[in-house]
This record gives sequence, structure tokens and C-alpha cells, in this order.
Amino acid sequence: MRSTHAMASCFFLLATCVALTACGSDDAAPYTEATEDAVTDNDLGAIDVADATVGDDAADAAVDDVAAEDVGADTAKDIVDSDAPFKTASHYGLPQLLYGGVDVLHKPHIVTVTFSGDPYVDELEKFAAQLQSTQWWKSWAPGYCSAPGDCVTSGDAVAVRLGSTAAKSYTDTTTKGGASTIQQFIKTHIDSAELPAPVTDTVYVIYFPQGTQITLSSGGQPAKSCQQFGGYHHSMLYGSGQIAYAIVPECKNGGQGMTQLEGVLLASSHEISEAVTDPYFPQSAQGESPGGYNINTQDLNVIAWVLALGGGEVADLCPDLPYDGFGHAEENGYKLARVWSNVAAKANHNPCVPADPGPYFNVAPEKNKGTHVAIELGESKTIVLHAFSDQAVKPWNVTAIDIDSFQGGGTPLSFDFDGKDSVTVNNGDLINLTITRDAFAQPASPYGAIAYLVSTSADGNQTFMWPIWSHTQKELTGQ
Repeated sequence: MRSTHAMASCFFLLATCVALTACGSDDAAPYTEATEDAVTDNDLGAIDVADATVGDDAADAAVDDVAAEDVGADTAKDIVDSDAPFKTASHYGLPQLLYGGVDVLHKPHIVTVTFSGDPYVDELEKFAAQLQSTQWWKSWAPGYCSAPGDCVTSGDAVAVRLGSTAAKSYTDTTTKGGASTIQQFIKTHIDSAELPAPVTDTVYVIYFPQGTQITLSSGGQPAKSCQQFGGYHHSMLYGSGQIAYAIVPECKNGGQGMTQLEGVLLASSHEISEAVTDPYFPQSAQGESPGGYNINTQDLNVIAWVLALGGGEVADLCPDLPYDGFGHAEENGYKLARVWSNVAAKANHNPCVPADPGPYFNVAPEKNKGTHVAIELGESKTIVLHAFSDQAVKPWNVTAIDIDSFQGGGTPLSFDFDGKDSVTVNNGDLINLTITRDAFAQPASPYGAIAYLVSTSADGNQTFMWPIWSHTQKELTGQ
């Protein structure tokens, strides 16, 4: 998480995130957008309740510096202006990614790197050349700033076609001083001028062909490309500073009905957005350092988002999963990862942009009471949910689903909406939800049980979710 730089998604929560499976090896499960990252040395361990905060998720000051009209809002306040014709009901706000102080890539210089014989080289280079001029880029970039007015904008792109073929295997690590043939490869090719030397805001995006396997070590069980991850981003020391890089394996199975190239570019857009907003990995023995933009995982009110979605960076929070309602965007014929917008979230709009047309509606648990719920085995607790929407909308349906059961595992949680499995709500309604802890979560998931509150439109065409985290005392404290 933030204390160990949440640069990636689902590795440290692999058992919890069964639905967030790998991009797919030649014979593995299909690729899903949620696994473009593989968390490296991130490990929540026993969550320190004394240090965890339950305060407001105040947006960084830079968010207020971005015009609300950029996301189609009348105001960027937490609650839409009461003088407006429609007022969003009061509710606990969507999370804000917090800025750790270690800069962003303000005008990214994207260096696309391919190997000899890559069948997609023309498309990969065309993709990078167009990316920073797309509406996709413009929809999320303005909200991520190192200071008010000093935000991510558009930079440029160059391409390098290496004359050599890729090796059959490479290694990388997040441990300081650990062996990394990826980092040695980058250094060697910069030193030989086969790769351009880094300039301000450089990120190297390296595409590895289908036959190459990359093993990523984080101190635990190593993760392998196209099995545990479909891409990741990282940084390395070079000279007197750091350089950012993203690794995108060309996994055979695009997944979700996508071609191989579509899956590769979906992963690439995910990694590029995160490398731009959170580029530099802590280069210390403990891995402890402030970074770019991440969710504050010391805030118990927002940690459910990370536990449910597998990461705390801008694209981690918008995976293309059933029940998340966010999906992926499409532009210029490309499928692109949606990216979390602090500006849209603060204005109560769909936070995953660019958003599809239509209203945003959801239910939010009460702050400090429902976002994380301590329930011992066999006990039940009732929490209050607040229904809200950003414009007038027909009543929608709300249900809840335990992620373990959704993934074919156990059923640690069961839910009751005043004696019913679901409830119909509208903006401003309050709902009682009783949660019962029927069993322990799967043994490999030590942090407890995660549930989705699922809001579905009357016509079934729109679905949004809000995660909640239920834990026993042992799961919360590790004792």
C-alpha cells in the first residue's frame, strides 16, 4: 500500500482476488484488466489500528484547482450545490487518492521499446504516438498535480525498435539490491545508446513477445508474466536519479472477447497511467517512502477499495470486473483502461473516466460504521447505507455479494435487507443492511471478507459497486 508504494495490483492479495486472475498464459485463464499489475513488496501484514485513521478523505488541494466543468460538474464540492435543481443526497464520499510528494510525470516522454520480429510493432508505436492527445488522456490527467496548477499534461512519444530478439526469460525485483536482468537490460541499452538516455519525465514502455517469461520477485512467492500478472510498472536507479519503466508482456489470451493486441494495449494504458501518476518506487532497504498518487491505506474507511480491487493506484481502482460497472473505454479503435479521477469522485460523479453517458448512482456505508465492520464468527451487525445519485434517476436495485462466494470459494458472509435479498432505492434513501459472519474467509485471505454493494439500474444496463470490508478481531490485528 502507500507505506510500501502500491505500484501494482493483485499479487499480494492473490488469494483474496481470485476473480482478478492473470492475463492468461497459453493455457491459463483469460486475461482480465484488473491484473495488469502485480504487487511487489506490498504486504498489509497486521493492520495497525492505532495508526489507522478514520478521518475525512480530504482531496489534495490540487483537485480544487481543476475546473469542475472538466468532468461535467456544476461544482467540485463534496455535495452538489444546494441551489442546483437537483441535489445529490448526503453520503460518505468516494475515496481520494493522496499525493505522497514524490512528483508525477508532468509532460510524459513515452519511449516505446519493441524487439525484432514483434508482429505488432506498427500498432504499438501508433498507439503511443496518439495516446496523449486522446480524450481518454484528457479525462483523468488534469486532476493529478504536484502542486496546484502543476498537473499532468501532454508530452511526447518516441519509438525504438531493437535489432535483437528478446531472451526467453528475464527477472525483476522490488527488493533493493536484488537481482534484476530487466534493470540490467535497460541500463546496458541506455549505456550503449540503443535506448535514448532518460530526460525529464521519461517512462520506458517495453513490450516483450509472447514466448518470453518475466519473473517478478517481491520477497514472497515469485510472480510470472501471463500467469500472475499481465503487466507492471516500476523504477530503477540510474546515474544520480531514478527512471520509470513499464513492462507489458504480449500474453496470448486477450480475454473478455478481446484479441491479443487489444489485451496488450489495455494493459499498456493501465500501466502508463499509473507510471505517470506514481512513477518512482522507493529505493530503500525497507521500501518505505512517500510516492505519487495512491489511496491512503492507513484510513480504515477506504481500505476496502484496495482489498477488493487489489491495488491503490489510479487504474487499479477501475478494473473491468463483473459488478464493478466501470468496464473499459474505447477510443480510436483501442480498448483503454478507465482511470480514477479525483475530480470526478469529489464532485460525486462516476470516478472512473472517461465515463459512459448517463447518471452515476450508488450506495455508500456510513463513515466509521459500515466501511469496515468487525463481526465475529456467528455474529450479525446492521449498518446503514446512504443512496445517492448525481442526477435524477429512476429507482434502482441494491443487493450485496460476498467476493469469496462470487469467486466460487466459501461463503463467509450473508446479507439481509430487512428480510429481503435486495431493495429498491433512490437518491436520499437510507437502507438497513444486516451482515452475518457465517464462516471464516479462505485461509489464504488473512485480512477478512470483502463484499460488494451492487447497484443496478431499473433496465439492467448500468451497474455500480461499493466495497465493504468485514473482519474478525484476529484478522484485523493479527492476534
